[in-house]
Amino acid sequence: MPILCYNLNIDRRKTIYYLFEEKPYECLNLHAQSLFTKLMYLILYAIFYLFSLLPLRILYCLSDILYFLLYTVFKYRVRVVQSNLSHSFPEKTAEERLRIEKKYYHNLCDSIFETIKMFSISKKALDKRITCNWDVFDTMTTQNRNGQAFMSHQFNWEWSTLICNWHAPRRFTGIYLPLTNKAFDQIFYKIRSRAGMKLIPVQQMQNEVAKVQNEAVLWGFIADQNPSDSKRVSWNDFFHRKTAFFKGPEFVARRYNNLVYFGEIVKIKRGYYEIKMKLAFEHPNQTKEGEITEAYVRYLEESIQRQPENWLWSHRRWKHVYPNQSSIENIQK
Repeated sequence: MPILCYNLNIDRRKTIYYLFEEKPYECLNLHAQSLFTKLMYLILYAIFYLFSLLPLRILYCLSDILYFLLYTVFKYRVRVVQSNLSHSFPEKTAEERLRIEKKYYHNLCDSIFETIKMFSISKKALDKRITCNWDVFDTMTTQNRNGQAFMSHQFNWEWSTLICNWHAPRRFTGIYLPLTNKAFDQIFYKIRSRAGMKLIPVQQMQNEVAKVQNEAVLWGFIADQNPSDSKRVSWNDFFHRKTAFFKGPEFVARRYNNLVYFGEIVKIKRGYYEIKMKLAFEHPNQTKEGEITEAYVRYLEESIQRQPENWLWSHRRWKHVYPNQSSIENIQK
């Protein structure tokens, strides 16, 4: 005999009913988990919001403390960073790589507290700290076409996402990978979309792209993200190694002939950034397969070489190993 029970869906903020066949305890457990997630979301959001009200100069003092703990005491992913830097910059001396390493951890800690500041920072305050050649997007308006911004994990990409929401001539829309922790996932969704950005979970990308393309939209892709599935990727030379990149952004650009922009974030000084955008491809539907991705990878590598400490080196970017030719042929079959 089926048992009727309910669970509170926090995202939709309404009660959704489920039927469980003789599983009342499972139903109650689901309900308890939902209530716990909502409670954690409210508590964490309140804490982060209060912290965000502190002046940035105080938050940067906290960042210096976090740097000491993260880098000196706990040595958070230091081996990963050192391995990535040694493979990427074999031409540099150990002392040069150490300087990059230390600057990187300072930037990482700064970005954490800058992200917290996003809970309350105003458009006026952010405009003083980030500059960009926004007029490059005028082509979308004059040609009445959608666009795609290929960005990367350069600090502070969270700030750049928020400010693009306020300045882009079309609705900024991003594909994101939901976090495992549902409370934190809701928090990041809230702060990233606070200026009107539309966020689509990567699992729903295939079904949603065609619908969104009918709107006036500027897609935002963090295109250097490590793909979860190494079977359907583009393998490109990136810092002396074959590296897996998503095919999705290029596929969307070529299929819908969206204007393709490449973006670079430069850290001017602490708390101040410049976003440099360029129109990379005006007619993507006339390009060969792989051409856009290869151009982006070359652009990204050159950008990182100019300011290496400003890219996310603690990420296990090269965990996917380039398969041999026979494996590639089997995958393609």
